[in-house]
Amino acid sequence: MAKITGIDVSEWQESIDWAAVKPQIDFTILREGYRKATDKYFYKNVEGCKNNQVPIHGVYHFLYALNNQDVIAEAESCLANIEKAGLPKTIYVWADFEYDTVSNAAKKGVNLGPNECNLFTQTFCDFFKKRGYNTGIYTNGDYYKNWYRQDVLSKYPLWLADYTGGPDYPCLYQQYTSSGRVAGIQGNVDMNYYYGSEEGTNMAEDLWSKTAELMAAESGYLEKASESNLDSKTGNAGYGNYTKYARDVNSWGQPGCQGQPWCAVYQFWICVKIFGLSRALEIMGGGFYNCNSIKNHAKSKRTWHSEPKLGALVIFRNGAHIGRVTKVTSTQIYTNEGNTSKGGLNNVEANGGCVADKVYTRNYPGIDGYVWIDYTDSSEAVVRDYLQLGDTGPAVKTMQQNLITLGFDVGAFGADGSFGQDTQAAVKQAQKKYGLTVDGFYGPDTKSKIEAAVKEQQAGKDFLCVGDQGGQVKELQSNLIYLGYDCGASGADGDFGADTEAAVKAFQKACGLDADSCAGPKTLAKIKAELFKQKNTQAGFQRFVGKVQKTCAVHEKAKKASPAITGYPKLSKGNLVDVLGRDGYEDNWYKVCVADQYIGYAWADSIKKV
Repeated sequence: MAKITGIDVSEWQESIDWAAVKPQIDFTILREGYRKATDKYFYKNVEGCKNNQVPIHGVYHFLYALNNQDVIAEAESCLANIEKAGLPKTIYVWADFEYDTVSNAAKKGVNLGPNECNLFTQTFCDFFKKRGYNTGIYTNGDYYKNWYRQDVLSKYPLWLADYTGGPDYPCLYQQYTSSGRVAGIQGNVDMNYYYGSEEGTNMAEDLWSKTAELMAAESGYLEKASESNLDSKTGNAGYGNYTKYARDVNSWGQPGCQGQPWCAVYQFWICVKIFGLSRALEIMGGGFYNCNSIKNHAKSKRTWHSEPKLGALVIFRNGAHIGRVTKVTSTQIYTNEGNTSKGGLNNVEANGGCVADKVYTRNYPGIDGYVWIDYTDSSEAVVRDYLQLGDTGPAVKTMQQNLITLGFDVGAFGADGSFGQDTQAAVKQAQKKYGLTVDGFYGPDTKSKIEAAVKEQQAGKDFLCVGDQGGQVKELQSNLIYLGYDCGASGADGDFGADTEAAVKAFQKACGLDADSCAGPKTLAKIKAELFKQKNTQAGFQRFVGKVQKTCAVHEKAKKASPAITGYPKLSKGNLVDVLGRDGYEDNWYKVCVADQYIGYAWADSIKKV
C-alpha cells in the first residue's frame, strides 16, 4: 500500500487538540513513558485519540536501564500503563534505546555499549512478544550501522529515524522529520511514514471507532407513526414508537418490542452491529429491552461501575432510561441515546422519539451507574479487581502458578497465562476446599486465601529447585538478574526452568558454594549478602576482596574523628573484607563491608587487594 502519514508525540507537545489534529494525519504513536515513569500526557493523549477516532498505531518506551533487570522492570511498568489505558495487543510497542540512554548511564558510573544495546532491546521486545503484542525497535542510522547486530535487527520490525529523503534501510515506519507542523499542536512535532499494510501488521480496526461512526450515522433518526418507511431517518415521523431497530432485533430472533419505548433496544442494536448477537447478549443480558434487567445483569457479570468510561452504557433514574458514553471529561460525560430529545444539560428524556447526543455533569444525581464494555477484544482492558474466564496475561500466570503449587490442575498447558476452562475448574476446586463462594471468579477473597496457603506451604520448604513456581522463584530470579546472571529471555517470570537452574549453578560456582543448582539456605543467604554489597558499592567502582594488613578501626564516616561502627568496630590482621569504594581526602579511605553485613570506612593503607 502507499505510505501514509502520522505523528509521534509525548509530554513535550503538552496539551493537544486532537479534534483539530485528526483531519491532518492517518495515525499516531504515543510515548508511554521512560524508566518506570509515565509520560505526563500519555493517558490524556489516549483519551483524546479515542474520543476523536485518531488511530493509535503504537506506543514507545524510552529505556533508561542500567542493567537487564532494570529493563524487565521498565517493561512491566510499560505493560501496566498499556493495559490501564485499554489499548489492544494489535498496537506496536517500540523499544527506544539511544544516545540519552548511554549518557544517562555514564553519569551514574555505568558504561553501556553495543552489547547492552542489543541485550536490553531484545529483552524488552521479547517481553512483549511473549505476551502477544506487536513489538519493534526504534533507532537511527548510526545505531543501525554501529550498535545493533543484524541478528537482532532481523527479529523485529524497524521504526527508523531518517531525515534525509527515503529510508536508507528497510523499515515499517520512518520518522522523516522532527520539525513538522500540525494544527492543534503547539510547536514542532515528529512526522512519520507508515510503509506497511493493515493485513501485514495485524493492525485491527478499533471497535470503538466503528461504534462512534455508527452512532454518528444514527443521530437524528426519528421514530415512526407506523411500521412504514422504517429505514428513513426522518420520514413518517410520529410518536408510535415504531423503529427499524425493533424490526431488526425481531429478525434476529430476539424481542424487539416494536411499538414500545425503545431506548434499550437501540443500544442492543448498536451492540449487535459491532460485536455480533452472542457478544451483545453477554454485554446486556437476555432482558436487554429493560434497563433494570441490564443493570442486574451487569452486576452479576461484575461490569457495573460507579465511574464513567468511554463506550460504557449509562443508566438513569432508577432504570428509566439508557445511553452510551461518547466522551468523558473531568466534569462531564457526553452520550448518544435512543428514544430521547436533544434538550439541555442534565436533561433525561425517556420517551422523546429520536436518536440524539446529550451531555451531563458527572455528579448528576440522576445517573444510576455504568456498564463497562471492552472494545479491544482484550479482557484485560477493563480495570477490575478480579480475574475470570477468558482473561490472559501475567496476573493469570501468577494465579495459575499458585494453584499448581497447591496441587490444583490448571490443564495440560500449565501456567500459560490463559484463563481457560481448566483454570476455572481449578479455581472452583480451590474455593470449595477453602470454604469460599464457588463462583469461578478469582477475586480479592480467593486471591488472599490462595496466596496465604501458598505462603504457609512454602514456609515448610527451605529450598527452590527446577519445577518450582511462584513469588519466591520470581524474587530469586530478580535477585540473580540484578547480580548479572541470565535467567533466560522471560526474565523473572516465576518459573524455575533450565535457564534459572543454570543461573543458580553459575552463582554457586562463582561464590565457592556446592554447585547443586538448588537455591537452598546457604545459596539464598549468599545471594542476600551479595545483593547487600552490590547495592552499597560506589557507582563506577570495581568491588574486590581485601586482606587486612594491620589492626584498624571501622568508622561510620571517612574521617578519623568519626566513631567506630557498632557490630564490628575493629579489624584484625588477616581479616578479609569486601571493598566497595574509596572516599575521604585524596581517597585515602576504603568503604568496606565486614562479615557480609556491616558497612563502614577503614584506612586504605591497612588493606591490600587479594
